[in-house]
Amino acid sequence: MSSVDNKPEILSHLGVGSGINTTALIDSLVESETAGVKQDIINKTEQFEAEVSAFSTIKNNIKVFTENLRLLQSSSDLGYVGSSSDTTIATFVASGNSAAQTINSQLTVNTLATQHTLTGPTYSSTNNTVGVRTLTIDFGTWSADPTAGGGQTHTSNGMSTIQVTTTASTTLLQLRDMINSAATDSDDSGEKDVSAFIFYNGTNYMLALKSEYGAANEMKISDNSAGADYAYDATDGAKLTQTVAGIDSSFVVDGVSMTRNSNTVTDLYPGLSLELLKTSASPITIKSQVDLTKATEAIESYVLTYNDIFNSFEDLRRSNAQDPENTGILYGDSLLRSIMHTLRNSASNELAGYAGGPYYLSNLGIKTNRDGTLSFANPDMLKRQFENNSESLRSFFKDQIVSDNTNISPVIYSVADTVPGSYAVVSDGSSVTIGGVATSNSGTQYTVASGNPNGIVIDIPAGTGATSGTLHYGRSFITLLEEQLTAYTKFNGLIDSKIEGNNARLKDLVKKQEALDGKIASLYERYRNQYSYMESSIASLQETGNMLESAFKQSD
Repeated sequence: MSSVDNKPEILSHLGVGSGINTTALIDSLVESETAGVKQDIINKTEQFEAEVSAFSTIKNNIKVFTENLRLLQSSSDLGYVGSSSDTTIATFVASGNSAAQTINSQLTVNTLATQHTLTGPTYSSTNNTVGVRTLTIDFGTWSADPTAGGGQTHTSNGMSTIQVTTTASTTLLQLRDMINSAATDSDDSGEKDVSAFIFYNGTNYMLALKSEYGAANEMKISDNSAGADYAYDATDGAKLTQTVAGIDSSFVVDGVSMTRNSNTVTDLYPGLSLELLKTSASPITIKSQVDLTKATEAIESYVLTYNDIFNSFEDLRRSNAQDPENTGILYGDSLLRSIMHTLRNSASNELAGYAGGPYYLSNLGIKTNRDGTLSFANPDMLKRQFENNSESLRSFFKDQIVSDNTNISPVIYSVADTVPGSYAVVSDGSSVTIGGVATSNSGTQYTVASGNPNGIVIDIPAGTGATSGTLHYGRSFITLLEEQLTAYTKFNGLIDSKIEGNNARLKDLVKKQEALDGKIASLYERYRNQYSYMESSIASLQETGNMLESAFKQSD
């Protein structure tokens, strides 16, 4: 409680001599000297507290808005969907961000790719020992099954050799685990080159080895033990049993015969994945066509959430000359003006690094209204634009780095250093430039360390020779806007600095209030003493007057 509300008790006794209400008089004098400062402290305290509250809400609203942006980015459908007329034979789906063409093809599946599978020998228990031996596993193509008798050759596919050595105490279970531990993914396929299993055939247990899919991944196994029980080669004999030969899938698309070493075909059409499930006697239809339903819903959701947050900020900064008390809390605030400027200008952000670009938000049928809000009044424009160039929609949702040459593979880029754009790649077989900037190399990888493409690393396989192409590196509208807003909301960012500044001012106001309370107490003390002395003097004069009046009465 301030000293204004804790007046000295003596004040209630002042005025008894003079007849003046000195208590009210002192209150009035103190109030006249301190009212301006007191009201200024109250006004500024209310202002700074309101600003702290407002910017805390703004920060939270921006975070919610950016979280919604991430949801749009992760859940968006980029317009092309695949379908199959018989999903028991094959499925056909959009598998990435690059599906960009309408397809209507006839597919016939002749064979499915298989994994080369070898089994044996048999044991009564998985804890039986397998004997001392060293097994060496190589991968490649057999000219024929070694059990067929003589003349078979195995041509290596270049994958790493696997070798395990057992002891007299090694069990069947342990052999399985040793092979799986030694196995590697030497071809970077995402699958180990070989997998070992144990299964029970109803009578005995046996080891089963499976290679990767395809005819070029068949196994050759050498066994240096006396019995060579685990051998599968032309030298030591084929003691293991081939239960499944490794073969490629074969199929016909629109009359063109082709093969793959897998049943998952991702390179038939860019951005679409064909999964072969069983053979077919007659053709089925696989299609890819435009379906912008989800993309349209995502864009409508963006426009709605943008307008919500923009209008909430507008309420905070709105001027009201007719009703000043309803003027926005942050009217004239430079930070809020900067945030709204960032939001409003986002619609004109150039989206570079996409083929056929640059693109803008307006390419999707979104326009900025005069009041700063957005509208999506023309979905047909989105459809026309997408059918003409699907990259326009991708530039809203997805970051990308892609190459138009299969021999030039992007490995990495730098978010901090690489400038979005399209960069020509030129290789003479020994040196490489990207966007006209020379690179340094380590093996088959080439790195840019300066200029706009700074931070890009590409891979060109050895022996490719002279080649050229274009790299497209784009950062999406959603990514760019989120980065711009993060400058305001990050820890110790612009909003935190604003709040901290106002909190510091509030602390200063507390000190000013404490100083004012001390001043008020001093004023009350001074006026109390002054009026107390005055009342004492008046009382003394009254006493003298009374004495004189008494003396005159006696003389009469």
